Amino acid sequence: MELQSQVDARQALRSSRGLHLASILAVAYLLVIAYASLQPFSGWWTPPDEIRQFLTAPWPRYITLEDVLVNIAAYVPLGFLLARALMRALGNARAVLCALVLVAAVSLAMETVQMFMPTRIASNVDLVTNTIGGLIGALSAPLFSPTRLLGMRVARVRRAWFLYGPGSDSGLVLLSLWLATQIHPTMQLFGTGYLRNTFELPPWVMHTPPLLLVSEAAVACFNVLGLGLVAVTLARPSVSRGAVLGAVLGSAFVAKTLVAVAVAKSAGPLAWLTPGVAIGIVAAAVLLYGLARLPQRARWIAAATSFVAAIVAINIGPDNPYQTIPPQLLAGPTHFLSFSGIVRAVSELWPFLAVAYAIEQAYRARPGRV
Repeated sequence: MELQSQVDARQALRSSRGLHLASILAVAYLLVIAYASLQPFSGWWTPPDEIRQFLTAPWPRYITLEDVLVNIAAYVPLGFLLARALMRALGNARAVLCALVLVAAVSLAMETVQMFMPTRIASNVDLVTNTIGGLIGALSAPLFSPTRLLGMRVARVRRAWFLYGPGSDSGLVLLSLWLATQIHPTMQLFGTGYLRNTFELPPWVMHTPPLLLVSEAAVACFNVLGLGLVAVTLARPSVSRGAVLGAVLGSAFVAKTLVAVAVAKSAGPLAWLTPGVAIGIVAAAVLLYGLARLPQRARWIAAATSFVAAIVAINIGPDNPYQTIPPQLLAGPTHFLSFSGIVRAVSELWPFLAVAYAIEQAYRARPGRV
């Protein structure tokens, strides 16, 4: 126990010398917002005068609560991460204020660029609600300081369940981002990395029921296997690896069920649990039982390989002709559509981040490295 404490202390010192994790995450989330806000990256035009004056445009006559909440929620993480990144240098109060200014500047920049995109809407309402979301996130950041009660409890649970250090922190953030991808209403369970719609790529194979079954099973199997290897490698030896993996997958099941009921309006809460997905999960569990006993470096290599295989499987597999699209995604430019675009951007980019992370961890775990 004393030896482990000494190791944690050395890792903490090494972490404090590096770039603060919150800064990296803030930049990453900023890129996600830009990616989602500037899609479809084509059809640029010179906006008419009335659009260029969106900041002084009259307030819309009708604003729905859903639009307001969705727009606020999209910028809460950015405000939180910016404030956390700045607290070390500026202190709590100044960090919150600077984060608010930065969020407002980012939102203004995105709305200004959207003027030149006929498929997007530049709106002063978006600017206000985005800034409110950033303010909420920034104000909540001090609550998670290690010196506060909530922050201490989170830190205690984190250290009890998972290994300490910047590598483990990055892995936990990666798992959290993966959970966020599950709230996309049109994505199959664990189906991250789907790029055909974004780049307008044709399907490689035509749909047949057996081929769709195999494709769904492969996507679920490779993703669950990669996630499982990451989770069990990050967990402390004293903690049940099955409990850690169960908590991660269970959270994804709950998120997908809530989305199926509240957003997608599916016929049943478990409509996402198709036969192909079920087969893939069972196959992944069998493979994980053996691969979890490999040395650490081999587990990271296997995780990277699994994520690459999942990317290939979802992009060459057939489209599902029976998948329904929620009405909110068919109603033209809306705040829900913008929020969905952010989630979709995270979903598309996530497996590539996972591959890079697993490769980097495998490099660090090579024999002879201190």
